Amino acid sequence: MGQTMGTTCNKMCAPDQSCIQYWLLPKMAPEWYRKLVMGVSGDDVHLQDPPADSLMLLGHISLTVPNMEDARIYYVDGIGLGESQRESPGQLRANMGPSQLRLSSSGSNEPERWPGEIRVWVEDIRSTADTFNMLGRTLGVDMVAEMKEATTGGEYAMKLHDPGHLNFVLVSEAPYGWAEKLRAIHADPSKHELEFPVKTKNALALLDAFVVLPDRGKIEGTARFYEHFFAVAPTKKFQVYEAQARMDVCQVHFAPGVGLHQTLTYKCEKGSQIPSSLGSVCIYLANKSRFHLTYAKAKKFDILTDACKAKTWEQIETACEFEIARVFDPQNSCTVLPLRHMVRFSQHPECPLHEPVAGK
Repeated sequence: MGQTMGTTCNKMCAPDQSCIQYWLLPKMAPEWYRKLVMGVSGDDVHLQDPPADSLMLLGHISLTVPNMEDARIYYVDGIGLGESQRESPGQLRANMGPSQLRLSSSGSNEPERWPGEIRVWVEDIRSTADTFNMLGRTLGVDMVAEMKEATTGGEYAMKLHDPGHLNFVLVSEAPYGWAEKLRAIHADPSKHELEFPVKTKNALALLDAFVVLPDRGKIEGTARFYEHFFAVAPTKKFQVYEAQARMDVCQVHFAPGVGLHQTLTYKCEKGSQIPSSLGSVCIYLANKSRFHLTYAKAKKFDILTDACKAKTWEQIETACEFEIARVFDPQNSCTVLPLRHMVRFSQHPECPLHEPVAGK
């Protein structure tokens, strides 16, 4: 009898095996009802179309880690990122949609940190929870920092420690039914795609690179950095502070493909500390003239890395990339955050987006 009921239940369930969500959610459910049943909130910016002046792609985040094998187990087996078929020696390139996390060994140096959270969309958050219940024992460390309310889909979100307790990853479920269109966005090929039958991984996309800064002055300087050097208009949110409206959030937008609205978000959190050793972020630009202008401005303000300062524009143009050493406030001529930005033109050979994308 129990087996019969289980079989019947499986036939009645939605593809994600969630019976109650499948039957309680009407096709044209009002927003409050979708939030109640599916954990979906239309207020989340990532469910909205990106602005017209959005940049092309939040390409990759690079970090050094103390233990490469633990990192591979955590990101590939745990969160469900795909291992790139084009790995470099000594480096793990883990795919999450069109974006990557690039990890290499810190060796005897201090490991690099991301100054906030790396936010990832997965297809099934319950699979993530089940996997990390097991991986905590495998890696010998508690990795679930906090269970959080869902904002875009699923029943909850998970804030996770990495194996070294150096970085946070916030894993949340993409809206129900979005996995197919997210996987349709061009991406770097992963090893699991070579298998037969072809497998899928749980991770769908890098949603947000979230950064915390200790004061509102730094948030304002960050906004000026992206406005001047990248010629975009970040979203700005304000809070009243000492009877004066001050910028509390600065958010840069990316439009890599249908269904994916990425962000690079900076938020003020009083008392937060900027790590002494930071990783880097890669940004792709679709427009060649915009790529050249960003380079020229960075050169004028002397914020290119030393390696790029020694190159001519012709060398930069051929390589389709240059690197900015830090987030720099052009108004006050000061460093806001020593976070390196690798800036690439869309014709770079590692750009995963093979078709033209609207954006800068």
